[in-house]
Amino acid sequence: MRTWKPHSYEKLSILTDYLEVFAKASSSAANRVYLDAFAGETLNRIAGTDRTFPGSAETALEVKPPFTHVRLFELARKRVGELSELVADRPNARVVHGDCNVTIPAALTSLPMKAPTFAFLDPDGMELDWATVRALADHKRAYAEEFDKSKVEMWILFSTSGMVRMLGKNREAVGENRLLDKAARLYGASGPLERVWEAKLAGEITGGEAQKAYLFLYMDRLADLGYRHLLVRPIRASRGELYAMVFASDHPAGATIMQWAQERDRVRPRPDTLFDVPESRPAYEDLHTGWRNEFPIKLPTWNELA
Repeated sequence: MRTWKPHSYEKLSILTDYLEVFAKASSSAANRVYLDAFAGETLNRIAGTDRTFPGSAETALEVKPPFTHVRLFELARKRVGELSELVADRPNARVVHGDCNVTIPAALTSLPMKAPTFAFLDPDGMELDWATVRALADHKRAYAEEFDKSKVEMWILFSTSGMVRMLGKNREAVGENRLLDKAARLYGASGPLERVWEAKLAGEITGGEAQKAYLFLYMDRLADLGYRHLLVRPIRASRGELYAMVFASDHPAGATIMQWAQERDRVRPRPDTLFDVPESRPAYEDLHTGWRNEFPIKLPTWNELA
């Protein structure tokens, strides 16, 4: 069992709402696919309480109408065992052991290309390679473009605080540990990322501006994959922004549903409260559109990684 803060509970609550609507909206399709790149724990606890809640895998398995194909990717052997027990009597679900950056492209070859497909990409930090995101986007691309359908929808955790910590202020440490190369794997390209980092070190931009740029550059890359509807919700704690949840879809209905799920009043259990009271959530703001026009420095074009 793993312990989480209320914002993680809220994240899975939003996922539950979205998947329920996604499944109903696609109920006429012969197949529906759910992919969980970091399936994680089957049981979780809210920090400071005895309250437990299911993980994303069980959430997806309980959706009605059910997904016809569920693939749960997990690297940790212990979690793989727990997930395997969870799906033991569910012929529609499989657990895939290994690094999802290796196993997802292989798994896609056995999944129905025409099926509405949702991918939950929820790493702990910087583990998700861009090549995996691109493989997911390309999985249905030819079919989607020929028949005006949607590519794989994705909801991605982007660790803005992780980027800031990794690239930090120490130029020597970043160079010795090839951290810019590691960061570039998140984007599948270089150029703008390094320019933002250099500008932050030189004092041309603030730390907050650099943090926003790292996120918006990632969203730019998703737009380059052809995603027409991008939403982002920064997740903050008392010490600042932790990460951002980025939603990518080709369909305006997907964006509308995700915006509804993120904005609706929602319970966020806390150790210092006796009762669950729904809290109002912030209204969605389009933070990404036109961001480069207001950014203090000009950014170069991307250089794709080999």
